[in-house]
Amino acid sequence: MKYLDAVKNIESRIGKFKSKGNIRIKKFLEIIGSPHKNLKVIHVAGTNGKGSTVNFMKDILKEDYEVGSFVSPHLITYRDRIKIGDNEISEEDFVEIAEFIIKKEPEIIDEFGELNLFEFLTIMSIIYYDKKKVDICVIEVGMGGRADSTNIFSSDEKLISIITSISMDHMEYLGDTIEEIADAKAGIITEKGLTVTTNKDEKILKVIRREAELKSSELYETKDLEVEVIESDLRGSRFKIKLNDFYEFSLKQIGIYQIENAIGAIYSLYLLNKKGLLNINIQKIKKRIESSIWAGRMEIVSKDPLIILDGAHNFDGIKNLINSIENFNYNNLRLIMSVLSDKEHKKMLKLISNYTKEIVITPLDYKRGSDSNELKKEAEEYGLKAEVLPIDEALKFYKEKYEEDDLILITGSLYFISEARANILNYDYSI
Repeated sequence: MKYLDAVKNIESRIGKFKSKGNIRIKKFLEIIGSPHKNLKVIHVAGTNGKGSTVNFMKDILKEDYEVGSFVSPHLITYRDRIKIGDNEISEEDFVEIAEFIIKKEPEIIDEFGELNLFEFLTIMSIIYYDKKKVDICVIEVGMGGRADSTNIFSSDEKLISIITSISMDHMEYLGDTIEEIADAKAGIITEKGLTVTTNKDEKILKVIRREAELKSSELYETKDLEVEVIESDLRGSRFKIKLNDFYEFSLKQIGIYQIENAIGAIYSLYLLNKKGLLNINIQKIKKRIESSIWAGRMEIVSKDPLIILDGAHNFDGIKNLINSIENFNYNNLRLIMSVLSDKEHKKMLKLISNYTKEIVITPLDYKRGSDSNELKKEAEEYGLKAEVLPIDEALKFYKEKYEEDDLILITGSLYFISEARANILNYDYSI
């Protein structure tokens, strides 16, 4: 099998649903010797901020520990979902593990069916991290939490559960109310474990507290910390947190919403250090988080013209994005956007229409992509002058109109951000 054959096999699994209660992935792991039980895991759930939190923690820990990180979706290739430190899994290891999984899969198919794409990649990451004997795995939940393929770790393996910002998303799978969605996310909390959440909404916290109490888990809420935001602009952010004392932190990662994600990562590591589960002091955290950058999230990919990419893929993401750009100095906002059909795109367009007069809608070659002409009509309803152009023409369109101090903002689906980033930086993102 070649690498592209492995990718083709994995992509053929799109649309195959999870088994109830994660029975299929649990059974598969059981028949291959339960390699997940050999890992030490930091588990991150939430609607927004999961990937950034994983990346902050990976960048802080990677100098002292062998750190595996598992995220989704990928930005360039499937291999960048599975990393040790900054190094993605090699094509050779990817193919070797894929072949092993495919060889073993018939042992569960009759009773449980074929693995879906996310189950396959989750198993691949576990086998890889076990094989490489990493010290810590920082694992991002795919969707929800309670029924997610990554929710297979007990308190014996899990160092901490982190629940980032929760909002309305994936309602067709997780529920129609914020409480139902919070219940799905809170499902990652383990018996007598340790949990940190960055949520502030009492409706959400009530659900998380109930789950933590039910499982006798220690729960820490970042809303209880004293925090002072000093500044946040196109150069990054500075803020103070009171832990045992006041400490000042700086981020090169732009976006005021990233402060919340950084605080979640910092507080979690502070607690793990305090409890003797990790050896990482505040000074190391301060130094390393400053230079941590998460590609595709408030990422400056060009300074002249100024182009920022941000995967604000849902309504809450757009609100966070707007909170950030309100701190930036710019003249005209030139917006390029593509949104998945299952998102609240009308609400997203209505909100962002207060900050720009025009938008370019870009078609997305993805099964869940929205109809571009429908998005164009919706944008025009809110007074936006709208065009539908592929990403290369959209960039050319705005570069020709660009004036000094303008901001070209590319946002929406993370799949779209991947395509746009590849176009700007000139690489092949398709594999």
